[in-house]
Amino acid sequence: MLRALAGRTDSSGVSDVARVTGLAKSTCSRILASLDELGIVERVDEAGRYVIGSGLRALAGAGAPAGTLRDLARPYLRELADRLGESASLAVMDGGEGLYVVQVAAPGPVQVTDWTGQRFPLHTIAAGQAFMGSWTDEEVAAYAADGLEGFTERTVTTLVGLRQRVGEVRRTGVAWTIGEFSDEISGVAAPVRDADGVAVASVSVYGPGWRFPGDADLPDIERLVRETADRVGALLAG
Repeated sequence: MLRALAGRTDSSGVSDVARVTGLAKSTCSRILASLDELGIVERVDEAGRYVIGSGLRALAGAGAPAGTLRDLARPYLRELADRLGESASLAVMDGGEGLYVVQVAAPGPVQVTDWTGQRFPLHTIAAGQAFMGSWTDEEVAAYAADGLEGFTERTVTTLVGLRQRVGEVRRTGVAWTIGEFSDEISGVAAPVRDADGVAVASVSVYGPGWRFPGDADLPDIERLVRETADRVGALLAG
């Protein structure tokens, strides 16, 4: 069952695992639920789709605690949200889209929507563009080949524009989006890399455009987001 999950680049449903393993769906469902509790696999949505969990990598590391990636990341996201005063989240790749797996709310009464469990096109959000920084030029072109949907007037909708954004991520280690998924939201994200340097998730901070980033020190924001992503990645590296 673990090989069935590990052999895919996106998440797998119970039916997928049953088909690959030849086991009954009920058996797969029961075992996957048990593995999820241990952090060996991770359920990423309410439909019951799974990926290999960070707990498996943590157990293989130098005594790192078992737990799902979202559980491992949560205290770091809380610290980041408290320091910057905006919501912080962790996203993963799923089926060619981004998927928010956990969000820690900003302190204070004015909050952005909780996007936990929601998917998004990679080019529209900082969390998605952060993944693209490790892509080849050919992979970026392939993503844009069928067109880039515009969510607002600021959304990147051309290959030239997307290549420019990817270049900025490669250079700075972070991605910024200002009113590109929603006119009212701005965000910044950095990739979380595993022991092999592969971007397996992204840490992002976002808030209302009228407030974030405001007149804050942008290099300081970027540094804190990068450091948080590196700390989460270090857990995976063991």
